Amino acid sequence: MKYRKIEGIDKPLSVFTFGTTGPAFSGNKKEAFRIYDDAWEEGFRTFDTAHTYGAGEETLGEWLYQTGRRNEAVILDKGCNPGQEGCDDIFSAQTIREQIEESLLKLRTDHVELYILHRDDKNIPVDTIVEELNRLKDEGKVLRFGGSNWTFERVLAANRYAEEHGLTGFTAVSPAFSLADFIHDPWGGSVSIAGEQQAPFRAWLSETKTPVFCYSSLGRGYLSGKFRTDSGRPIEECIAKAPIMEYDAPINRERLHRAELLAEEKGTAVTTICLAWLLHQPMEMFPLIAPSTREHMRENIRALDLSLSEQECRWLLTGVKD
Repeated sequence: MKYRKIEGIDKPLSVFTFGTTGPAFSGNKKEAFRIYDDAWEEGFRTFDTAHTYGAGEETLGEWLYQTGRRNEAVILDKGCNPGQEGCDDIFSAQTIREQIEESLLKLRTDHVELYILHRDDKNIPVDTIVEELNRLKDEGKVLRFGGSNWTFERVLAANRYAEEHGLTGFTAVSPAFSLADFIHDPWGGSVSIAGEQQAPFRAWLSETKTPVFCYSSLGRGYLSGKFRTDSGRPIEECIAKAPIMEYDAPINRERLHRAELLAEEKGTAVTTICLAWLLHQPMEMFPLIAPSTREHMRENIRALDLSLSEQECRWLLTGVKD
């Protein structure tokens, strides 16, 4: 594993952030602890969780408490999730306050290093939201904050309000991003920074060096290697319905096929290629990944040492070699 420091957090962050959705919803605490132990041994120090992850916060908090690892671990917690199918959160300062207080109790800690707003409601002005996040920061309950499924325009609006009022703006984001373009949103209110339309957002993130904790960094499993374009097996037999709905399209099948070819050429896994492409992007990337076995963890981590050329990265994305 490799590590980076970011301002305001006095401990190193693992470049790969461990996503806890699988263990959170498994209902098997013993298995969750095993996965977290393995992740720790492989060098993960940053863990992503959320108020909406069922018993996820409690399980992660209990594991950190029992193992005595809280002082070394970095927690990225998400809250306030209006607009997602099945969630009835109201987008307000009150919701943010209530949920972070609940989350801190579940996580058995007095603060989280990163607090990310899960979704947005564009009908609500950013002013009271930014003010509440600053109060939480001033109280020491969050060290840095930002947005997950927030559009570029809304992130800019939040930061503009903060600057005009002498407050702290968003200093982290956690959108979807991978080699595969996000084709369809079955959840509601999801935001990806992939594709030509999001180029200005990516350019701003690069220019400002805003940390990007991207989720679906392997297309929620679409780029996991479980489905191969050359296998002849129907995709429905290989991966779940959600990534098929979100990512299965000719443009993404072509990119996956090129990743398969490059992986074969370099003697590595498709996931290693796709994550190496992601790390090559000119942004401060901390991709979220959620491998459940040591073998897959190591396969993912190898991307840190795989250097792809500009030509290879362009070919993976566009199919153009020169």
